[in-house]
Amino acid sequence: MLLDAKAPATLGAVVEAVTRLSTLSEAQILELVSAGRVAEWFPFKPAREQAVPADTVTDEELTEASASPLSRKQREALIQCSLPATSRKKPRSVAKR
Repeated sequence: MLLDAKAPATLGAVVEAVTRLSTLSEAQILELVSAGRVAEWFPFKPAREQAVPADTVTDEELTEASASPLSRKQREALIQCSLPATSRKKPRSVAKR
């Protein structure tokens, strides 16, 4: 089912579109984004243009991702650094006996 971008977005329609996107693999999503076809799967826009938040990175700060997969330790480190400081896991301490 394709959603009508001209009609007001209902919560149900947005949830359905997000659910459809979640069934795609990472590679399929990257292909959609690269081809500029995301609107085919998620045809919603904010009601008004919004400025990009000041806490986003600039193009100069971006680095190209490696083609090789991340190790479990690298993936965990990336996840932890992306979380807000209040929700980051504290390192587990091992009690010595």
